Amino acid sequence: MRSIMPQRYGGVNKEVLAAGLAPVQCNRMNWTDRFAQRTRLMRRSAVRELLQVASQPGIISFAGGLPAAELFPISRVKAAAAAVLDRDRRALEEWFKGPHISAAKRKVEEALIARRKDAIARIFDLTRYPEENHGAVGQPEVDRLVDLVRKVWDHPAHFARTLFPDADVLARALEDDLGCLERCGAKPPEDLDSVEHWLARFDVLLARERMGVTQQQVEWNEAVDKYNSDEVLTSADKEEVACARATNDYRRMMGFKVLEVDERLVRAARKHSEEMKKLHYSAHESPVAENRSPSQRCAREGYPGANGENIAGGISNGEVAFKGWYRSSGHHRNLLGAFAQIGVGRFDDLWTEDFGASSTLRGRRIYDPSILYLGKLKKLDVKSASSEVELALWCRSQKLDDKVELHARAAVALDPENEKAHALLGEVKQSGKWVPSPKQGKHAGTTGGT
Repeated sequence: MRSIMPQRYGGVNKEVLAAGLAPVQCNRMNWTDRFAQRTRLMRRSAVRELLQVASQPGIISFAGGLPAAELFPISRVKAAAAAVLDRDRRALEEWFKGPHISAAKRKVEEALIARRKDAIARIFDLTRYPEENHGAVGQPEVDRLVDLVRKVWDHPAHFARTLFPDADVLARALEDDLGCLERCGAKPPEDLDSVEHWLARFDVLLARERMGVTQQQVEWNEAVDKYNSDEVLTSADKEEVACARATNDYRRMMGFKVLEVDERLVRAARKHSEEMKKLHYSAHESPVAENRSPSQRCAREGYPGANGENIAGGISNGEVAFKGWYRSSGHHRNLLGAFAQIGVGRFDDLWTEDFGASSTLRGRRIYDPSILYLGKLKKLDVKSASSEVELALWCRSQKLDDKVELHARAAVALDPENEKAHALLGEVKQSGKWVPSPKQGKHAGTTGGT
Protein backbone atom coordinates (compact mmCIF):
# COMPACT_ATOMS: atom_id res chain seq x y z
CA MET A 1 0.00 0.00 0.00
CA ARG A 2 1.39 3.40 -0.97
CA SER A 3 0.54 6.60 0.81
CA ILE A 4 -0.63 9.81 -0.91
CA MET A 5 -0.35 13.45 0.06
CA PRO A 6 -3.50 14.99 -1.50
CA GLN A 7 -3.94 18.73 -1.91
CA ARG A 8 -6.49 20.23 0.44
CA TYR A 9 -8.94 23.08 0.19
CA GLY A 10 -10.61 24.33 3.33
CA GLY A 11 -9.65 21.11 5.17
CA VAL A 12 -11.23 18.95 2.45
CA ASN A 13 -9.29 16.61 0.19
CA LYS A 14 -9.64 17.92 -3.40
CA GLU A 15 -9.50 14.35 -4.69
CA VAL A 16 -12.50 13.52 -2.51
CA LEU A 17 -14.42 16.56 -3.70
CA ALA A 18 -13.59 15.80 -7.29
CA ALA A 19 -14.72 12.22 -6.95
CA GLY A 20 -17.94 13.13 -5.23
CA LEU A 21 -18.85 16.36 -7.08
CA ALA A 22 -17.25 16.55 -10.52
CA PRO A 23 -19.59 15.91 -13.47
CA VAL A 24 -19.35 12.66 -15.40
CA GLN A 25 -19.59 12.11 -19.12
CA CYS A 26 -23.00 10.45 -19.10
CA ASN A 27 -25.56 13.18 -18.32
CA ARG A 28 -28.40 10.66 -18.21
CA MET A 29 -27.06 9.01 -15.04
CA ASN A 30 -28.68 10.20 -11.83
CA TRP A 31 -26.60 11.75 -9.06
CA THR A 32 -26.43 8.55 -6.96
CA ASP A 33 -25.03 6.54 -9.87
CA ARG A 34 -22.51 9.26 -10.67
CA PHE A 35 -21.34 9.34 -7.06
CA ALA A 36 -21.06 5.54 -6.91
CA GLN A 37 -19.10 5.51 -10.16
CA ARG A 38 -16.63 8.03 -8.82
CA THR A 39 -16.17 6.24 -5.48
CA ARG A 40 -15.38 2.98 -7.23
CA LEU A 41 -12.48 4.72 -8.97
CA MET A 42 -11.15 6.32 -5.80
CA ARG A 43 -8.14 5.23 -3.81
CA ARG A 44 -8.90 3.61 -0.46
CA SER A 45 -7.39 6.50 1.44
CA ALA A 46 -9.67 8.87 -0.47
CA VAL A 47 -12.76 6.81 0.39
CA ARG A 48 -11.81 6.99 4.06
CA GLU A 49 -11.39 10.77 3.87
CA LEU A 50 -14.70 11.17 2.08
CA LEU A 51 -16.42 9.44 4.96
CA GLN A 52 -14.66 11.72 7.41
CA VAL A 53 -15.76 14.79 5.44
CA ALA A 54 -19.34 13.58 4.99
CA SER A 55 -19.68 13.06 8.73
CA GLN A 56 -18.95 16.72 9.50
CA PRO A 57 -21.95 18.91 10.48
CA GLY A 58 -23.16 21.14 7.67
CA ILE A 59 -21.19 19.43 4.92
CA ILE A 60 -24.27 19.12 2.69
CA SER A 61 -24.79 22.89 2.54
CA PHE A 62 -21.04 23.62 2.50
CA ALA A 63 -20.38 21.52 -0.59
CA GLY A 64 -23.08 23.14 -2.69
CA GLY A 65 -24.85 21.19 -5.36
CA LEU A 66 -25.21 18.06 -3.25
CA PRO A 67 -28.68 16.58 -2.86
CA ALA A 68 -30.67 16.74 0.31
CA ALA A 69 -29.21 14.77 3.21
CA GLU A 70 -31.88 12.11 2.94
CA LEU A 71 -30.82 11.45 -0.68
CA PHE A 72 -27.11 11.04 0.11
CA PRO A 73 -26.12 7.54 -1.13
CA ILE A 74 -24.91 6.40 2.29
CA SER A 75 -25.68 2.73 1.60
CA ARG A 76 -23.25 2.73 -1.31
CA VAL A 77 -20.66 4.54 0.76
CA LYS A 78 -21.04 1.90 3.47
CA ALA A 79 -20.59 -0.83 0.89
CA ALA A 80 -17.47 0.87 -0.48
CA ALA A 81 -16.02 1.24 3.02
CA ALA A 82 -16.78 -2.42 3.81
CA ALA A 83 -15.04 -3.48 0.61
CA VAL A 84 -11.96 -1.45 1.51
CA LEU A 85 -11.94 -3.00 5.00
CA ASP A 86 -12.19 -6.51 3.56
CA ARG A 87 -9.24 -5.90 1.23
CA ASP A 88 -7.12 -4.43 4.01
CA ARG A 89 -8.00 -7.30 6.33
CA ARG A 90 -6.98 -9.88 3.75
CA ALA A 91 -3.73 -8.03 3.13
CA LEU A 92 -2.83 -8.11 6.83
CA GLU A 93 -3.83 -11.76 7.10
CA GLU A 94 -1.57 -12.62 4.16
CA TRP A 95 1.30 -10.82 5.87
CA PHE A 96 1.04 -13.01 8.99
CA LYS A 97 0.57 -16.21 7.01
CA GLY A 98 3.34 -15.46 4.56
CA PRO A 99 7.15 -15.61 4.68
CA HIS A 100 7.27 -12.76 7.22
CA ILE A 101 6.19 -15.06 10.06
CA SER A 102 9.67 -16.59 10.55
CA ALA A 103 11.26 -13.18 11.02
CA ALA A 104 8.37 -12.17 13.29
CA LYS A 105 8.92 -15.23 15.50
CA ARG A 106 12.62 -14.48 15.81
CA LYS A 107 12.17 -10.82 16.72
CA VAL A 108 9.34 -11.45 19.17
CA GLU A 109 11.35 -14.20 20.89
CA GLU A 110 14.40 -11.94 21.16
CA ALA A 111 12.29 -9.22 22.77
CA LEU A 112 10.61 -11.68 25.15
CA ILE A 113 13.93 -13.17 26.30
CA ALA A 114 15.47 -9.74 26.87
CA ARG A 115 12.48 -8.46 28.83
CA ARG A 116 12.30 -11.61 30.94
CA LYS A 117 15.97 -11.28 31.76
CA ASP A 118 15.57 -7.70 32.97
CA ALA A 119 12.48 -8.47 35.06
CA ILE A 120 13.92 -11.61 36.70
CA ALA A 121 17.16 -9.84 37.54
CA ARG A 122 15.23 -7.13 39.35
CA ILE A 123 12.90 -9.58 41.15
CA PHE A 124 15.83 -11.53 42.60
CA ASP A 125 17.87 -8.42 43.43
CA LEU A 126 17.74 -8.29 47.24
CA THR A 127 19.14 -4.78 47.28
CA ARG A 128 16.70 -3.10 44.90
CA TYR A 129 13.77 -5.40 45.81
CA PRO A 130 14.48 -6.03 49.49
CA GLU A 131 12.67 -8.17 52.05
CA GLU A 132 12.01 -5.12 54.24
CA ASN A 133 8.44 -3.81 54.04
CA HIS A 134 7.69 -6.54 51.47
CA GLY A 135 9.89 -4.81 48.91
CA ALA A 136 7.56 -1.83 48.55
CA VAL A 137 10.44 0.43 47.49
CA GLY A 138 11.20 -1.78 44.49
CA GLN A 139 7.68 -2.88 43.55
CA PRO A 140 6.93 -0.10 41.00
CA GLU A 141 9.98 -0.99 38.92
CA VAL A 142 9.19 -4.71 39.17
CA ASP A 143 5.66 -3.95 37.98
CA ARG A 144 6.99 -1.95 35.03
CA LEU A 145 9.41 -4.67 33.93
CA VAL A 146 6.88 -7.47 34.32
CA ASP A 147 4.35 -5.44 32.37
CA LEU A 148 6.84 -5.19 29.49
CA VAL A 149 7.06 -8.99 29.48
CA ARG A 150 3.28 -9.27 29.60
CA LYS A 151 2.82 -6.99 26.59
CA VAL A 152 4.82 -9.43 24.48
CA TRP A 153 3.36 -12.58 26.06
CA ASP A 154 -0.32 -11.65 26.06
CA HIS A 155 -0.44 -10.26 22.52
CA PRO A 156 2.54 -11.56 20.50
CA ALA A 157 0.93 -10.88 17.10
CA HIS A 158 0.00 -7.34 18.10
CA PHE A 159 3.54 -6.84 19.40
CA ALA A 160 4.99 -8.24 16.12
CA ARG A 161 3.03 -5.59 14.26
CA THR A 162 4.96 -2.87 16.11
CA LEU A 163 8.29 -4.39 15.05
CA PHE A 164 7.60 -4.37 11.30
CA PRO A 165 6.69 -1.06 9.59
CA ASP A 166 4.91 -2.76 6.68
CA ALA A 167 2.69 -4.76 9.06
CA ASP A 168 2.03 -1.63 11.10
CA VAL A 169 0.95 0.27 7.96
CA LEU A 170 -1.51 -2.50 7.11
CA ALA A 171 -2.82 -2.58 10.69
CA ARG A 172 -3.24 1.19 10.81
CA ALA A 173 -5.18 1.10 7.53
CA LEU A 174 -7.49 -1.51 9.05
CA GLU A 175 -7.98 0.68 12.13
CA ASP A 176 -8.88 3.60 9.86
CA ASP A 177 -11.37 1.37 8.03
CA LEU A 178 -13.12 0.51 11.29
CA GLY A 179 -13.32 4.21 12.13
CA CYS A 180 -14.86 4.97 8.74
CA LEU A 181 -17.49 2.27 9.16
CA GLU A 182 -18.39 3.69 12.56
CA ARG A 183 -18.68 7.24 11.20
CA CYS A 184 -21.10 6.21 8.48
CA GLY A 185 -23.22 4.19 10.93
CA ALA A 186 -22.20 0.72 9.77
CA LYS A 187 -21.33 -2.14 12.10
CA PRO A 188 -17.95 -3.87 11.79
CA PRO A 189 -17.79 -7.63 11.17
CA GLU A 190 -18.51 -9.67 14.31
CA ASP A 191 -14.94 -11.00 14.44
CA LEU A 192 -13.37 -7.55 14.00
CA ASP A 193 -14.44 -5.36 16.90
CA SER A 194 -10.84 -4.11 17.16
CA VAL A 195 -7.63 -4.77 15.26
CA GLU A 196 -5.81 -5.83 18.44
CA HIS A 197 -8.41 -8.50 19.22
CA TRP A 198 -8.51 -9.65 15.60
CA LEU A 199 -4.73 -10.07 15.51
CA ALA A 200 -4.96 -12.53 18.43
CA ARG A 201 -5.92 -15.24 15.93
CA PHE A 202 -2.31 -15.23 14.74
CA ASP A 203 -0.81 -15.64 18.23
CA VAL A 204 -0.74 -19.42 17.78
CA LEU A 205 1.50 -19.05 14.72
CA LEU A 206 4.13 -17.36 16.89
CA ALA A 207 4.17 -20.29 19.39
CA ARG A 208 4.94 -18.17 22.45
CA GLU A 209 5.02 -21.25 24.74
CA ARG A 210 8.24 -22.34 23.01
CA MET A 211 9.99 -18.99 23.16
CA GLY A 212 13.11 -18.79 25.28
CA VAL A 213 12.79 -22.28 26.83
CA THR A 214 14.31 -25.67 26.07
CA GLN A 215 12.48 -28.48 24.33
CA GLN A 216 12.72 -30.45 27.57
CA GLN A 217 10.84 -27.70 29.41
CA VAL A 218 8.23 -27.51 26.65
CA GLU A 219 7.57 -31.24 27.07
CA TRP A 220 7.49 -30.94 30.88
CA ASN A 221 4.95 -28.10 30.71
CA GLU A 222 2.73 -29.98 28.29
CA ALA A 223 2.80 -33.14 30.44
CA VAL A 224 2.09 -31.22 33.67
CA ASP A 225 -0.74 -29.25 32.05
CA LYS A 226 -2.39 -32.51 31.04
CA TYR A 227 -1.82 -34.01 34.49
CA ASN A 228 -3.23 -31.00 36.33
CA SER A 229 -6.32 -30.78 34.13
CA ASP A 230 -7.19 -34.45 33.58
CA GLU A 231 -5.35 -36.79 35.91
CA VAL A 232 -4.47 -35.29 39.29
CA LEU A 233 -6.35 -36.53 42.34
CA THR A 234 -6.88 -33.57 44.64
CA SER A 235 -9.34 -32.20 47.15
CA ALA A 236 -8.45 -28.62 46.16
CA ASP A 237 -11.59 -26.54 45.69
CA LYS A 238 -12.29 -24.14 42.84
CA GLU A 239 -10.50 -21.17 44.38
CA GLU A 240 -7.50 -23.19 45.54
CA VAL A 241 -7.15 -24.51 42.00
CA ALA A 242 -7.50 -20.96 40.64
CA CYS A 243 -4.63 -19.78 42.83
CA ALA A 244 -2.37 -22.64 41.70
CA ARG A 245 -3.31 -21.92 38.09
CA ALA A 246 -2.51 -18.21 38.45
CA THR A 247 0.90 -19.15 39.88
CA ASN A 248 1.57 -21.48 36.97
CA ASP A 249 0.41 -18.95 34.38
CA TYR A 250 2.85 -16.43 35.81
CA ARG A 251 5.71 -18.92 35.90
CA ARG A 252 5.06 -19.89 32.29
CA MET A 253 5.04 -16.26 31.16
CA MET A 254 8.33 -15.62 32.92
CA GLY A 255 9.98 -18.69 31.39
CA PHE A 256 9.87 -21.04 34.40
CA LYS A 257 8.48 -24.57 34.33
CA VAL A 258 4.94 -25.06 35.62
CA LEU A 259 4.24 -27.02 38.81
CA GLU A 260 2.32 -30.23 39.48
CA VAL A 261 -0.60 -29.91 41.87
CA ASP A 262 0.15 -32.32 44.73
CA GLU A 263 -2.58 -33.45 47.14
CA ARG A 264 -0.12 -33.94 50.00
CA LEU A 265 0.91 -30.30 49.77
CA VAL A 266 -2.73 -29.25 49.44
CA ARG A 267 -3.57 -31.02 52.70
CA ALA A 268 -0.55 -29.57 54.50
CA ALA A 269 -1.40 -26.07 53.28
CA ARG A 270 -5.07 -26.31 54.21
CA LYS A 271 -4.33 -27.68 57.67
CA HIS A 272 -1.87 -24.88 58.33
CA SER A 273 -4.47 -22.29 57.28
CA GLU A 274 -6.98 -23.92 59.62
CA GLU A 275 -4.51 -24.04 62.51
CA MET A 276 -3.59 -20.37 62.07
CA LYS A 277 -7.27 -19.45 62.15
CA LYS A 278 -8.11 -21.52 65.22
CA LEU A 279 -4.98 -20.60 67.20
CA HIS A 280 -5.13 -16.93 66.15
CA TYR A 281 -1.66 -16.48 64.65
CA SER A 282 -0.13 -15.77 61.25
CA ALA A 283 3.33 -17.20 60.72
CA HIS A 284 5.30 -19.96 59.01
CA GLU A 285 6.36 -21.26 62.42
CA SER A 286 3.60 -23.08 64.27
CA PRO A 287 3.27 -23.05 68.08
CA VAL A 288 2.42 -26.77 67.81
CA ALA A 289 5.65 -28.72 68.12
CA GLU A 290 4.97 -31.37 65.49
CA ASN A 291 3.87 -28.67 63.01
CA ARG A 292 6.74 -26.31 63.73
CA SER A 293 8.02 -25.77 60.16
CA PRO A 294 6.58 -26.06 56.63
CA SER A 295 8.80 -29.06 55.93
CA GLN A 296 7.50 -30.83 59.06
CA ARG A 297 3.87 -30.14 58.16
CA CYS A 298 4.32 -31.42 54.61
CA ALA A 299 6.24 -34.49 55.79
CA ARG A 300 3.34 -35.40 58.06
CA GLU A 301 1.15 -35.50 54.96
CA GLY A 302 3.60 -37.76 53.15
CA TYR A 303 5.61 -35.17 51.20
CA PRO A 304 9.34 -35.17 52.09
CA GLY A 305 11.57 -32.14 51.64
CA ALA A 306 9.13 -29.28 51.06
CA ASN A 307 11.11 -26.03 51.10
CA GLY A 308 8.90 -23.08 50.26
CA GLU A 309 5.72 -21.50 51.65
CA ASN A 310 3.55 -18.41 51.20
CA ILE A 311 0.80 -17.38 53.62
CA ALA A 312 -1.81 -14.63 53.50
CA GLY A 313 -4.89 -13.45 55.38
CA GLY A 314 -8.05 -11.52 54.60
CA ILE A 315 -8.21 -12.98 51.10
CA SER A 316 -11.47 -13.60 49.24
CA ASN A 317 -10.38 -15.77 46.31
CA GLY A 318 -7.45 -17.50 44.64
CA GLU A 319 -6.64 -14.77 42.13
CA VAL A 320 -6.49 -12.16 44.91
CA ALA A 321 -4.20 -14.43 46.96
CA PHE A 322 -1.80 -14.73 44.01
CA LYS A 323 -1.79 -10.97 43.41
CA GLY A 324 -1.04 -10.34 47.08
CA TRP A 325 2.01 -12.62 46.96
CA TYR A 326 3.10 -11.07 43.67
CA ARG A 327 3.28 -7.68 45.40
CA SER A 328 5.50 -8.92 48.23
CA SER A 329 9.19 -9.46 47.46
CA GLY A 330 9.82 -12.64 49.43
CA HIS A 331 6.58 -14.26 48.39
CA HIS A 332 7.18 -13.12 44.81
CA ARG A 333 10.53 -14.92 44.71
CA ASN A 334 8.80 -18.07 45.99
CA LEU A 335 6.35 -17.88 43.08
CA LEU A 336 9.33 -18.20 40.73
CA GLY A 337 11.35 -20.62 42.87
CA ALA A 338 13.08 -23.81 41.68
CA PHE A 339 10.16 -26.08 42.55
CA ALA A 340 8.24 -28.89 40.84
CA GLN A 341 5.11 -29.34 42.97
CA ILE A 342 2.57 -26.98 44.50
CA GLY A 343 -0.35 -27.20 46.93
CA VAL A 344 -2.73 -24.40 47.89
CA GLY A 345 -5.06 -24.69 50.88
CA ARG A 346 -7.40 -22.18 52.49
CA PHE A 347 -9.52 -22.01 55.61
CA ASP A 348 -11.97 -19.16 55.85
CA ASP A 349 -9.95 -16.10 54.72
CA LEU A 350 -6.49 -17.55 55.50
CA TRP A 351 -4.39 -19.01 52.69
CA THR A 352 -1.25 -21.14 52.50
CA GLU A 353 0.74 -22.09 49.41
CA ASP A 354 3.35 -24.85 49.83
CA PHE A 355 6.11 -25.74 47.36
CA GLY A 356 8.43 -28.70 46.91
CA ALA A 357 10.75 -30.30 44.38
CA SER A 358 11.61 -33.70 45.85
CA SER A 359 8.62 -35.96 45.25
CA THR A 360 6.07 -36.52 42.49
CA LEU A 361 2.87 -38.53 42.24
CA ARG A 362 2.60 -38.17 38.48
CA GLY A 363 2.95 -41.55 36.85
CA ARG A 364 3.50 -43.27 40.21
CA ARG A 365 1.47 -45.91 42.00
CA ILE A 366 -0.41 -44.33 44.90
CA TYR A 367 -0.81 -46.03 48.29
CA ASP A 368 -2.20 -43.12 50.33
CA PRO A 369 -5.84 -44.09 51.17
CA SER A 370 -6.97 -40.46 51.30
CA ILE A 371 -5.72 -39.87 47.75
CA LEU A 372 -7.08 -43.20 46.49
CA TYR A 373 -10.43 -42.16 47.93
CA LEU A 374 -10.43 -39.10 45.66
CA GLY A 375 -10.06 -41.39 42.66
CA LYS A 376 -13.00 -43.52 43.76
CA LEU A 377 -15.02 -40.40 44.46
CA LYS A 378 -14.67 -39.42 40.78
CA LYS A 379 -16.32 -42.71 39.77
CA LEU A 380 -19.11 -42.56 42.35
CA ASP A 381 -22.69 -42.68 41.06
CA VAL A 382 -24.30 -40.16 43.41
CA LYS A 383 -27.78 -41.34 42.39
CA SER A 384 -27.14 -44.95 43.38
CA ALA A 385 -27.50 -46.15 46.99
CA SER A 386 -25.54 -49.32 46.23
CA SER A 387 -22.67 -47.21 44.83
CA GLU A 388 -22.62 -45.14 48.03
CA VAL A 389 -22.62 -48.30 50.15
CA GLU A 390 -19.78 -49.79 48.12
CA LEU A 391 -17.65 -46.72 48.69
CA ALA A 392 -18.55 -46.64 52.39
CA LEU A 393 -17.40 -50.25 52.75
CA TRP A 394 -14.12 -49.46 51.00
CA CYS A 395 -13.59 -46.45 53.31
CA ARG A 396 -14.14 -48.68 56.33
CA SER A 397 -11.51 -51.10 55.07
CA GLN A 398 -9.09 -48.15 54.80
CA LYS A 399 -10.07 -46.76 58.24
CA LEU A 400 -11.48 -43.56 56.77
CA ASP A 401 -14.22 -43.47 59.40
CA ASP A 402 -15.56 -39.99 58.65
CA LYS A 403 -16.06 -41.00 55.02
CA VAL A 404 -17.86 -44.20 56.06
CA GLU A 405 -20.61 -42.26 57.79
CA LEU A 406 -20.78 -39.68 54.99
CA HIS A 407 -21.50 -42.26 52.28
CA ALA A 408 -23.67 -44.50 54.45
CA ARG A 409 -25.96 -41.57 55.20
CA ALA A 410 -26.00 -40.64 51.51
CA ALA A 411 -27.14 -44.20 50.74
CA VAL A 412 -29.93 -43.99 53.34
CA ALA A 413 -31.10 -40.71 51.83
CA LEU A 414 -31.43 -42.47 48.48
CA ASP A 415 -32.85 -45.72 49.88
CA PRO A 416 -34.28 -45.37 53.41
CA GLU A 417 -34.56 -49.16 53.80
CA ASN A 418 -31.03 -50.04 52.69
CA GLU A 419 -29.93 -52.56 55.32
CA LYS A 420 -26.21 -52.40 54.54
CA ALA A 421 -26.17 -48.64 54.92
CA HIS A 422 -27.98 -48.79 58.26
CA ALA A 423 -25.65 -51.55 59.44
CA LEU A 424 -22.65 -49.35 58.56
CA LEU A 425 -24.21 -46.68 60.76
CA GLY A 426 -24.66 -49.22 63.56
CA GLU A 427 -28.44 -49.16 63.33
CA VAL A 428 -31.09 -51.89 63.62
CA LYS A 429 -34.80 -51.89 62.90
CA GLN A 430 -37.16 -52.01 65.86
CA SER A 431 -40.91 -51.53 65.69
CA GLY A 432 -40.56 -50.33 62.10
CA LYS A 433 -37.93 -47.72 62.91
CA TRP A 434 -34.14 -47.66 62.48
CA VAL A 435 -32.44 -47.03 65.81
CA PRO A 436 -28.87 -47.33 67.19
CA SER A 437 -27.98 -50.93 67.92
CA PRO A 438 -27.87 -51.59 71.69
CA LYS A 439 -25.22 -54.28 71.28
CA GLN A 440 -22.96 -52.97 68.52
CA GLY A 441 -21.14 -49.69 68.18
CA LYS A 442 -21.03 -47.46 65.17
CA HIS A 443 -19.87 -49.09 61.90
CA ALA A 444 -20.19 -52.57 63.51
CA GLY A 445 -22.59 -53.86 60.89
CA THR A 446 -21.83 -55.77 57.74
CA THR A 447 -18.25 -56.82 57.24
CA GLY A 448 -18.41 -58.31 53.78
CA GLY A 449 -18.14 -56.70 50.39
CA THR A 450 -20.94 -55.62 48.14
